[in-house]
Amino acid sequence: MKYDKDRRSSASRIAIRALFIFHASYFLFLIGCAPSRKTTTTRPSPIPPPPTATKLPQPPAPAPEAPLHLSVAYPASGQVRPAVDSNFIFGTVGNGNATLAINGVEVPLARNGAFLAFLPMPHDGQYHLVAERGSDRQSLDLGYSPAKAAPAGLEEHAKTAYDAYPSPVWARVVRGSDTLQTGSDVAPGAPEPDGNRRWFFPRGTALRVLGKMGKYYKLELGSERETAWVADTNLDLHATAPTSAGMMAIRPTDGWIDIVMPAGHAPFLINESHGPEGNHLRVTIYRKPEGQSQIFTEVDPAILAVTSSTTGTNAGFDVQTAKPVWGYKAFYLDDGSLVLRLRRPPELDRYNPLRGLRIMIDPGHPPGGAIGPTGLTEREANLAEATRLHDLLTKKGAQVLMTHSTLSGMVSDVNQVEELDARAALAVSEDVDLMISVHNNAFPDGTNPFLNYGTSTFYYHPQSAGLAWALDREIAEVTGIPNLGAMQKSLAICRPTWMPCVLTESLYLMFPDQEQALRDPNFLNELAEAHVRGIEDFLRGEAQ
Repeated sequence: MKYDKDRRSSASRIAIRALFIFHASYFLFLIGCAPSRKTTTTRPSPIPPPPTATKLPQPPAPAPEAPLHLSVAYPASGQVRPAVDSNFIFGTVGNGNATLAINGVEVPLARNGAFLAFLPMPHDGQYHLVAERGSDRQSLDLGYSPAKAAPAGLEEHAKTAYDAYPSPVWARVVRGSDTLQTGSDVAPGAPEPDGNRRWFFPRGTALRVLGKMGKYYKLELGSERETAWVADTNLDLHATAPTSAGMMAIRPTDGWIDIVMPAGHAPFLINESHGPEGNHLRVTIYRKPEGQSQIFTEVDPAILAVTSSTTGTNAGFDVQTAKPVWGYKAFYLDDGSLVLRLRRPPELDRYNPLRGLRIMIDPGHPPGGAIGPTGLTEREANLAEATRLHDLLTKKGAQVLMTHSTLSGMVSDVNQVEELDARAALAVSEDVDLMISVHNNAFPDGTNPFLNYGTSTFYYHPQSAGLAWALDREIAEVTGIPNLGAMQKSLAICRPTWMPCVLTESLYLMFPDQEQALRDPNFLNELAEAHVRGIEDFLRGEAQ
């Protein structure tokens, strides 16, 4: 994944920051604050070798005649200096029998000559690398560009004032850019402080706008004056107040069950829960409609009950299902009714749960992606792994689709938002039963890789949690590195509601041994087989 993405909750970041401060302080003590090579008279103590994952295939020993070839994969020469105290640097010298010093600090080498180090930021922004093997010696100077200073007074101009309207203005959602209904038919609310998105407004939503700050409108939602923010490109402020609330009905079909609720195009929130009290989808509509409130029971074996309630000016509908929800959509009818479309789960055979299942495999990236010390890109590793996964699933009877089968993206190699929207939309339009996005990981600048690396999986909606945990267990058993577990995170590729969607992060490319493992055909087969076992474990549990 890209180096600038943050994978952790606020609490986790605080803990990691504390570990980082301790490590940096201890490290500065060991190396004497990394003196410049021009003034150092004694070589600083070497840094400890990086941890080795014993289950991974190790880099091959170099040929005796392998020449030195000193190169740095990250950071790139001339990139803007990050505002961090220490940072990682990795690359290769071409021969593991050599030695390497960076700013006077001895750096361990893998057998193939690859290296990864976490060092204090050089005070002058320059790394000086020296590789030696016998009489052969190579050096390399690599420097950051200084961060551009903000023009005087720019900070004050950046503080955009909030423009409160004298009275709320009616607006309609006219443009979608996320994945609640069909892939790109909802306007997402701005992320919450924890990075997750809570609000998704389908096309046609009638909203009361309280004001504007920068490129975002402030929205009035419920009786407690709960508010949200949405980008101005998604709204038309020349709208009239809704005049029709809609109706109440339940309409079963072979593939899904539509629960129609009077909503008057009002904004809504869907919360999903599973536990001892049953399986529930709770819909809060943030303007009590004038339509009829009803209680439905025994309308379909998959629906145990639908009950309605009111709280202040809000209406609530509780849908209790016989089994956990497989997927859903939410959208409006022309008369203002809100449709909650519950997807029927696929028919599963416990002894061959993959037979006939439609699965979308997404090889993560491009755009962006990580890179390893010897130049293996994440898009290459992901595609090789995903192709093997495609073949294994197909042999077991699944109908497998790929978002793309080359090193290029579906629609864009440079626009990440456009590319991710297209991949999510494809999974929904193809009506697949599961979606798996295959990735390998990287860290943001300033993160100590030796303290934080591990296998992980990500999901967003509760119906995807079981699949994420099943995959995580099987993948971590194969990688043998620390298991960070399955985590809920608002990642675009995980946000479709129509099917369980997860994103796997097996290894970290910046580690020499983990990069080498992703070059190994046998290990890639093991990794793909672990994905298959995880999917099968999840499906067998759902078939009970």
